[in-house]
Amino acid sequence: MTPAPAANSTSLSVAERMARLLGVVPWVVEQDGAHLDDISARFDYPREQLLEDLEQRLFFVGVHPFTPDTLIEVRIEDGIVEIQYADWFSQPMRLSPEEATRLLAAGRSVLDMTKGSGRGPSGDDDEAAPLVRALAKLSMSLGSEVADSADYIEVSLGNAPSHTLHDLRRAISGRRQIEIEYYSQGRDAMTSRVVDPARLLSHDGAWYLFGWCHRARAERVFRVDRVRTLVVLDSDAEVDLPPGPSSTLTIDSVDRTVTIRLAPEAAWAADYYSARERTEHPDGSVDAVFAVASESWLARLLVQLGPQAEIIDIHEAIDPDLRSATAARMLERYRR
Repeated sequence: MTPAPAANSTSLSVAERMARLLGVVPWVVEQDGAHLDDISARFDYPREQLLEDLEQRLFFVGVHPFTPDTLIEVRIEDGIVEIQYADWFSQPMRLSPEEATRLLAAGRSVLDMTKGSGRGPSGDDDEAAPLVRALAKLSMSLGSEVADSADYIEVSLGNAPSHTLHDLRRAISGRRQIEIEYYSQGRDAMTSRVVDPARLLSHDGAWYLFGWCHRARAERVFRVDRVRTLVVLDSDAEVDLPPGPSSTLTIDSVDRTVTIRLAPEAAWAADYYSARERTEHPDGSVDAVFAVASESWLARLLVQLGPQAEIIDIHEAIDPDLRSATAARMLERYRR
């Protein structure tokens, strides 16, 4: 058998590689092995990325305790790829009705996110076919009445307008620049930026965009719910960020933070102002970590709480004498 021509050398994003890999595995198992070039051509999967994902990622997929019988086995010899499921995967999955319903609802949410992506091997949504089949089997096992109840379960990966997320995914997959009006909470200001978008991440009820900001000339993280307007430009992204999490940039860098020790009488402030983290002490005091929208907001809070609030950790960009300086200005205005 003559191998099919290799796919083009266009580099795929992490999301595209994951979607293709999910289709590759069951297909190769069903074929009882396939040539690398055939897989590459069929799934429009660049050969080098395919080989890397098979040898350095899929090989380590399994479940705890990650012994040989719980890991997927991948063998590549003379260009022929053979994939064997771990023994653990051959055992029937035992789920309670509640667990199965949750899984069905989550799967349908993921399926909704991929509709119309056009990233399948034939320009359609073929990559979602394994998920569609799995959900159909799960639905049949639950029975129509229980399966229909999954439609009433809301799965929220984060608060952000669906059209904004759709445009961001389109820009990332097409490697297009975007222009956004963005509310910077740290400076309490609206700014206009051109960004090369790299990846989206849902974390703690919010969506975040990682990308290269041409205004800052550096990698930045943006909270999607703070994007006021978004336009996908015709210009190609200029900066290729490495796939995966940044080693220097994290979600925590989106906002400046301050840690305040609240006396028992002021512990209410941790709930009222939605502290990011809180640590309660036996005496009733609370150490609360707040995201600082602006220094004026923090100053008003400190003056309001007075001696019942003590700063114990502060972002380096925030003036540690903010309370006394604000109180002095307020007193001066009062004297006038």
